[in-house]
Amino acid sequence: MLTQQAIEDFKNFLDMNIAYAKVTVNGQEKQLVIHRRERLKDGRVAVYLNITPQLGTTATIQRVQLYNKNKQLWADKTERIVLSDVQEGALYRFVFRITEQEV
Repeated sequence: MLTQQAIEDFKNFLDMNIAYAKVTVNGQEKQLVIHRRERLKDGRVAVYLNITPQLGTTATIQRVQLYNKNKQLWADKTERIVLSDVQEGALYRFVFRITEQEV
């Protein structure tokens, strides 16, 4: 069984290696910086993106991806988040839980 330290090291590895995001809004892909990283009270690792489409338009967030430092895709999520009459944007969150299971 993994020790608590090993699980913590995996969380640190995940957190340190996520480098940037790509977001597709209205069919156009844009690279984003990671807005914030956080350890939630229950131990999960959270990564936040601030998605800000052009103001005053209707926007649809279609895809959100996370990449590592080697520019390799690590997480990919298809979405259909419609923002009407955009004023500011959307805060998007990926949450990761690292657990061990006996099989």
